[in-house]
Amino acid sequence: MNKKIYYNNKFIEFWETQSQSSQNQTIKIFSPKNTQTLKIIIDDFVQKNDLNSIAILNYDFDEIIKFFKNSFFYIEAAGGFIEKDKHFLFIHRLGKWDLPKGKLDKGETIENAAVRECEEECAVTNLKIVKQLSSTFHIYQYKTGFALKQTFWYYMTTDHTGKLIPQTEENIDDVVWFSEKEAKKTAYNDTYLTIKDVILEALGPVNTEK
Repeated sequence: MNKKIYYNNKFIEFWETQSQSSQNQTIKIFSPKNTQTLKIIIDDFVQKNDLNSIAILNYDFDEIIKFFKNSFFYIEAAGGFIEKDKHFLFIHRLGKWDLPKGKLDKGETIENAAVRECEEECAVTNLKIVKQLSSTFHIYQYKTGFALKQTFWYYMTTDHTGKLIPQTEENIDDVVWFSEKEAKKTAYNDTYLTIKDVILEALGPVNTEK
């Protein structure tokens, strides 16, 4: 399970012990005694401009997510990590490599939303869900406050043979098939922290040495 919640280029991570380690960032460690002190910590995290990520000890992650859902505007999205013949589909949007995803329509199941969004954003067909990957969470400014978006990810396969077409109205300017090496290098080195987590889960460790 992915126990991080991202905000810009920093994150909140939930640890069971202080001996855990994470990405190479400055980590402030907190062990709040109640939800009121937890709220203060989180408010400071999203409102201050420092780049420090934080770790919170000894909190049940499911309870934390409930707390966030009640504190922020909650949005659900779904997307896919798509394989065809050991190549993997990536989109290029707003200057970064990304994966196809989007918000759920009213009354839509998460699985159907994931397939639909991939089809719409890439013109890829014959998608088959193989397994569910870990959800990712990120916070962003929304209206006069903040939203928490949970994106549900699925590992999919396809035998699609047609042309891939980027959905330009969604600011997508390219859709490509990357080899595993290209996914771990080209895409991984120029994408969002949440997408990096999906790549790591789907394909395993990435060698970040230059």
